[in-house]
Amino acid sequence: MKEENNNPLELENKLYTIEEFGATLRNRFGADNDISNTMLAEIFLAKYPTYSCKIKKLKNHVSQKNCGCC
Repeated sequence: MKEENNNPLELENKLYTIEEFGATLRNRFGADNDISNTMLAEIFLAKYPTYSCKIKKLKNHVSQKNCGCC
């Protein structure tokens, strides 16, 4: 039986700022230098919202129903 990998990016078990998350994506996959780490993370999270659980939430954060964690 094949095990399901809930962390295909192999991220550390910690919360990231949006900037740190974008930098991690850039280091892992590479990206155009004309785009900021923040924008890279936002684009990635728009496509894969389940990873929003890895981002530190602001105090005024409004939960999104499609992320599955909050």
